[in-house]
Amino acid sequence: MVAYSGLQPEDSAAIADQLEKDGVHYEIGGGGSTISVPANRVAETRIKLAQAGLPKGSASTGLEIFDKTNFGATDFVQQVNYQRGLEGELARSINTLDGVKASRVHIVIPKEAIFKEDQARATASVLLQLKPGARLTQDQVRGITNLVANSIQGLTQAGVTIIDETGHVLFDGASLDSPFSTGASASQLELQRQYETALQRDVEQTLARVVGQGRSAVTVRAKLNFDTVKTSADTFGSASSVVPRSTTSTTETFSGSNLNVGGVPGTGTNGATTAGSAANGNSTYSRTDTTTNNEIPKTTTTTIKAPGSVERLSVSVVLDDSVTGAQESSLTSAVAAAVGLDQTRGDTLSVTRLPFDPSVKEDLVPAAGEGVGQYLSYLKLLLPMLAVVLGFILVLLLLRSLARRQAGFPPAYQRALAAAAVPAALPPSQPLPALNAAPDPSEERIFRLAEANPRAVADVVQTWIREEEH
Repeated sequence: MVAYSGLQPEDSAAIADQLEKDGVHYEIGGGGSTISVPANRVAETRIKLAQAGLPKGSASTGLEIFDKTNFGATDFVQQVNYQRGLEGELARSINTLDGVKASRVHIVIPKEAIFKEDQARATASVLLQLKPGARLTQDQVRGITNLVANSIQGLTQAGVTIIDETGHVLFDGASLDSPFSTGASASQLELQRQYETALQRDVEQTLARVVGQGRSAVTVRAKLNFDTVKTSADTFGSASSVVPRSTTSTTETFSGSNLNVGGVPGTGTNGATTAGSAANGNSTYSRTDTTTNNEIPKTTTTTIKAPGSVERLSVSVVLDDSVTGAQESSLTSAVAAAVGLDQTRGDTLSVTRLPFDPSVKEDLVPAAGEGVGQYLSYLKLLLPMLAVVLGFILVLLLLRSLARRQAGFPPAYQRALAAAAVPAALPPSQPLPALNAAPDPSEERIFRLAEANPRAVADVVQTWIREEEH
């Protein structure tokens, strides 16, 4: 029985040596990639080989490389071991995915530079060995890319490259830095197509319920805006809603004698001399200045418009010419409301009536009767069998019913029935079978009556049977 398959040559050689030491009979097949052992020793052999660490060719070294402490290791060795362990852990994670048989991860982690502009970015390359017949989808490739990029510090998707065992590039992160990158464009076109298909399906279902299947055709084209727009707006409050922020007050006072008081500052005072401006005596001087700073209410609103808004929508609806004009007008309004038509942004809706090709109309009609037709075909095969079975059951029920009825008749009636049936069954030239003599005179009269007019006796008996049934 096959114990291991898909082995590397070095694993096959190591397993063969171990089996020879253990005295286990084995056979190598599949070009050296398969090892078979007796069926009753498969589990035992696998356990023993696992204890010996076999097979190990496809195994990768993970972070368990740090389980054993090496006090003599330099910083460079520790950095290399960390990189090896990280590569092994990533390879193990990738190997658990469906369709992946084995993988190898190569990481380049540059040294930290003093200046940011001199810092080189980290890169990673992934080599995948897929299972026979397996093929990874775009979602799986993006998943591997995100797994690797988010597991290494300083690594982005632009620094990841994924190839398969044939050298085919599954993901090239360098293309993301190009202004003509098709990665984002492909996803945007896919989203746009999904939006168009959803609208088209909704309109077709609505029209099919009104005009019937195969009497309408819908096409939807949408232009989506994938630009991210950030808008900031400042709003100031009114004068009545101001709030004092700070108040400053300055007071100046002076009192004394021989105070010379000049005139009030101004052009009049500067250009003329006032009599009595100089005087001697006691006087007092006081001045107060107050400054109030008011805070005007301000509101700042930042709006980030998510990408994917509809810029323009075009809808084309073609109806069969059997649809009336009144229906066309009503359906136009219904379709406009269903797709959210907005003429201010340039949306257009075209509804026309044209004769449909009968063959195309038949193709457009969904095969709703296919399921019924399939059941009918099955019934056609089963009907003969059912007819035979039902006929057999009816015959059995009829015979059983007749047997019960005949058993319930008096002996005279039974002999009369037999006498009535025999002349009809036998040729006229044949003599009738002799009846046993009955001591009852009434029975003799019945026998004579049956011999003379058997048909009338049979009719009377049938009338009795019907009366008993009712």
